[in-house]
Amino acid sequence: MSARTNLLESDDELQWRPIGKALADHRRVLVVDDYAEAADALQLLLSANGFECRAMHEAFDVCSIAAQWQPFAVVLDIAMPGLDGLELARRLRATLSTSHMLLIACTGYASQRDRERAREAGFDAHCAKPLTPQRLLALLKKAVSMSADGRTDANEGKH
Repeated sequence: MSARTNLLESDDELQWRPIGKALADHRRVLVVDDYAEAADALQLLLSANGFECRAMHEAFDVCSIAAQWQPFAVVLDIAMPGLDGLELARRLRATLSTSHMLLIACTGYASQRDRERAREAGFDAHCAKPLTPQRLLALLKKAVSMSADGRTDANEGKH
C-alpha cells in the first residue's frame, strides 16, 4: 500500500502521517547529523525560533538520549557512518518510549526511492537538502500548535 501526498515530487518537504501524532506540551527537538556544522546551525536556528534543541553528531546514543530527554521531534540525517538515519528511525519507532515522536528525515537523499525508504522506515516527513529552513520551521511550528483534537491553535500566527 502506497502513501500519497499532495506535494509535488520536486518539493523539498513531504509529509506522510498526520502531525497530530506527535503532540507534545513542550518544544524539544533533537537534531542528528554527522556533519557537525549543519547540526549546530540547525540547533541555533531552532533555538532562535523558540524551540529547546539539542544537536548530536553521532548516531549511536540517539535512542537513549531521545528516551531520556523526550523531544517531541527528531530531525535525522539519513547518510551517517555506522548507524544510518533509516535504522535509527526503525529503532525509535520500535521502542515504546520513543515510538510517538515526530520523525523528520533531513537528507540529501531525495529520489522517489529514497523517500519511499524513509517512509517505510517510519519517518513522518522528509525534508531534502539543501534544506529550506522555513519549511522545517513551519512543519515544527504546526506540530506544536495542534490542540488535542487535532485542530490548530486559534492563536497560531497572531503576535
